[in-house]
Amino acid sequence: MINLYNYENEIKNILNIIKSIFNIDYAVFDTESNLVISTESYLRIKGRVVHSPSIQEVIMKGNVTVNNPGHMAACLGCRFKDNCPSTIEILKSITVNTEPLGVLSFTSFSKESHDRIVNNIDYYTNIIEQFAHLLSLFIMQQYKAFDSTASKSSLTTILDLSEDGFITTDAEGNIEIINAAALDFFASCGMNTKNIHQLFPNNVVSVILSGRSISNYKVKINDSPVRVFSTPLRNNDVSVGTAIRINYNKAILSDSVNLNIKNDQPYNIDSIKGKSEHVKLIKKTIKKIANSPSTVFISGETGTGKGLLAKAIHYESKRKNKPFIIVNCTSIPENLFESELFGYEAGAFTGASKYGKPGKFELANEGTLFLDEISEIPINMQAKLLNVLQESTFEKVGGITPINVDVRIIAASNRNLEEMIKKKSFRSDLFYRLNVIPMKLIPLRQRREDISILANDFLKFYNRKLKKQILGFDNKVYDILNNSYWPGNIRQLENVVEYCVNITEKEVITPADLPLDFYEDKQADTSAAVNPIKENEHKIIIETIDRYGWDVKGKTLASEELGMGLRTLYRKLNDYNKSIANR
Repeated sequence: MINLYNYENEIKNILNIIKSIFNIDYAVFDTESNLVISTESYLRIKGRVVHSPSIQEVIMKGNVTVNNPGHMAACLGCRFKDNCPSTIEILKSITVNTEPLGVLSFTSFSKESHDRIVNNIDYYTNIIEQFAHLLSLFIMQQYKAFDSTASKSSLTTILDLSEDGFITTDAEGNIEIINAAALDFFASCGMNTKNIHQLFPNNVVSVILSGRSISNYKVKINDSPVRVFSTPLRNNDVSVGTAIRINYNKAILSDSVNLNIKNDQPYNIDSIKGKSEHVKLIKKTIKKIANSPSTVFISGETGTGKGLLAKAIHYESKRKNKPFIIVNCTSIPENLFESELFGYEAGAFTGASKYGKPGKFELANEGTLFLDEISEIPINMQAKLLNVLQESTFEKVGGITPINVDVRIIAASNRNLEEMIKKKSFRSDLFYRLNVIPMKLIPLRQRREDISILANDFLKFYNRKLKKQILGFDNKVYDILNNSYWPGNIRQLENVVEYCVNITEKEVITPADLPLDFYEDKQADTSAAVNPIKENEHKIIIETIDRYGWDVKGKTLASEELGMGLRTLYRKLNDYNKSIANR
């Protein structure tokens, strides 16, 4: 059976076009009357619970217009009866090969939009029918039962209904769909419509390609003033393209020239969960250094939350409405590092785009650049990176014009860069330039008081994502989680909770729901599970000192990583085995 939830990201991308062009709220329900996806305002005003008879009526009839919400026969028994926040709703069933998959709703919450829809009811009825048909074609395409050109043609037909220009692009800015209004406008300007580099100023293109939104930005195209709006199209939180609207209505054009950028995923200091002294210290440090331009270096094991900390610093700072650009240094081929970081001019090398490409530093201008896994930058690139950090100036590959940028750098690594310096695989001068404000995240096993808080937070998240209503964890599960070693840290804990939410058929997660390799003996006496803590602590201390060395300097570094004083470290070593202290 076809499931709408399998296409949640794609449906959202398609329906965001509705919101962008036709200024209307939408919602999609499955055949069981569960909300699959909606605009934020719809969810805020009406919530997730829908009156099931209303949805079933649409599935049975094919389409329904609710002219008087809260006062119609289908509203009997609805919690919004006689007091519905909607002013008008148009609903259409979504079907594939006569099989009903769900219902698409266009909803108004204001008198202005109510009047606009009522005065153009045939127009909006036609639009919802076209979009429901488009969703059907898209799903059929995924099943390889239909040519992909059919859904593209259907979307173009819908976009042609708009008087505004409309464009969709891929992640590189290549134009995939352009409606008649945009085609006519750019043709009258004598402009080629293959890539947005040919249509918009560089600053607008940079924002669009960075995966951020633009709202109501005034630009001149061939001396014609227009307003530009853009929304990123995403797949699993990765930008795969952009939907762009161009408004030519001179009546709304003002003299404002601010580039209004919307950050789609805001984070702040409250994103960091926990009650441990370590978490309190991290939050206190964020408040102190958020507005500083100085470079931050975050260290810690894999899965400790280095990326989340970087985002929290950015969104607590005065740069929060500016770009936050992430560079995962492990994912960039060695020969592409320079062009990825600094960009390239048109035709700079074989295979380069003929339009050129902005680099990550340019995209992050006035914002923050997060260099994750900085240890993986090739040694030959480290000198160039150091120069940019010192001078705030660089040249694109194939370019001769210096580009000045104002970028706050946050770097992170799970490797010991000081050890890499000894092995001459990382430059000491670059390390010292990065390590201006060091922040260390300790492993989850050293902040066990945060485990239950994090587990419950992940439970809430996956309840929403997987449409579950699990109430919590059995106390035995808490014991097991609290006494585990957690080599994968917070990321591993999240994966365990996600697994449990998928697997359990009960209201409370029990030990039987845990992954088999995580909890093998379901009948074990949890009171005996306290002993592994001391055993694990001993193992962790020995492993940490082995990594740093058994001399005084090594033990000092180990004590800092373990979050304990040097005296405490010696005492614990002495308690375990007096001979080890003199090893």
